[in-house]
Order: sequence, then structure tokens, then C-alpha cells
Amino acid sequence: MPHLSVFATREALMQAASDRLARALQRGLNTRHHACAALSGGATPEPAYALLAQAKLDWPRVTFALVDERFVHAKDDASNEKMLRRALAPALEAGAKLMPMFSTDGAPAEVAARADNLYSPLHIDVALMGMGGDAHTASWFPGHARAAFESERTVIAVHAPLAAGSADRLTLTKHAVRRADEVLVLIHGEEKRARLDAALAEGADAAPIAALFEDPEKQPEVLWAA
Repeated sequence: MPHLSVFATREALMQAASDRLARALQRGLNTRHHACAALSGGATPEPAYALLAQAKLDWPRVTFALVDERFVHAKDDASNEKMLRRALAPALEAGAKLMPMFSTDGAPAEVAARADNLYSPLHIDVALMGMGGDAHTASWFPGHARAAFESERTVIAVHAPLAAGSADRLTLTKHAVRRADEVLVLIHGEEKRARLDAALAEGADAAPIAALFEDPEKQPEVLWAA
């Protein structure tokens, strides 16, 4: 079973996620004088990011990276970057940096190669992952995750025909996420908890989020509230 932390309310869940992100960033600042968090998109974590942006951290020494991105312009409502810039605005205004994945010039493979060059040097202190109803995480979708599982790169392009917002995606690979010092999985609702339990039994080919739990020595913490 995963390391599961249960919270009484969704508000408490978001505060806990924010606190853990801030703690990991501060740890990075203390040890390396710079820190990096890789953050997922979607509606679920945005309140946690807004809380994080209010933390008293040395923001000019903090970098935010994306776990994945749709192949859309940063002004598009489907863009994870757009959501992160909105939620993290106070931290960005105080000097934190947000490193985009998407760029406007080129096909997905070319854009992914540029993002890989940017992202490969990052030391990720903490990665916050989510989970979709199909048990995808990042842009690792059932039937379309093998490249993300096998690649030694940090960022690759993937094509998942049923993915919401854009079938073409950019994503951190499993190799990249496993390099993170700490991995958090943020979910809420009874259906998501049941789906995660089922995913761990199904395995990563059918339920890609299970790939996060394959290393018994380095298990993510699951943060959950009903």
C-alpha cells in the first residue's frame, strides 16, 4: 500500500500540499542555495499553488518547472503554464522563475528537444503529480506511455489521441520524475482513491500512475481528502 496521508477537508488537503512543497523548496535552498519544484496542471492542485505563492521563501532562488504540458500556446486556456502563472503570480512577481515546456516554433519533437535541453540540468527537489480518471499521470496515458517509461531523456513529446485539451503533449519521463528528491501524489474524492488502489493492482502498462510506485525504496506520498 502507498504512503497515504488523509485530510478531513479539501481545504486541509490543499494546505498540506502547499506546506510540503514549501518545505521541500526550503530544504533545497538550505542545501544547494537553489530549489526547484515540478508541478502538474489541472484544476485539482491550483488552490495549493496559490497558497504556496504566499509562503515566505527566497523566491529569486526558486524555479518552477512543469510536469507536463499540452501542445498549445501559453495563452490558451488549456495551457498548464497559463494556470501556473495565474496561481503562482505573487511568487513570480517576487522573483521566482517558471520554466516553460512549450515553445511556439517547431513540431512536437523539436519543441520537446528544446525543453529537454532546458530541463535536463534541473535538480528537482519535489514533483507534485496528479491522476486522471483513466489512471494517467503526467502525460503518461494508457496505451501511450511506453516511450515515457523507457526514455533516458528528461522531456519527450507524446501523442495520446484521447487526451483532453490536446492529443500532442510534452512530458517529463519516468526517468526524470524518479530523479526528484520527493514525489507527492495529490488526489481527492472517493472515486480517485478507489481508482488509485485499482491502478496499483493493474500495473503501469494499464494504469500508468502505478509506475510511480515501482521502487519500494522510494515511494511517493499520496495526499488525499474525500
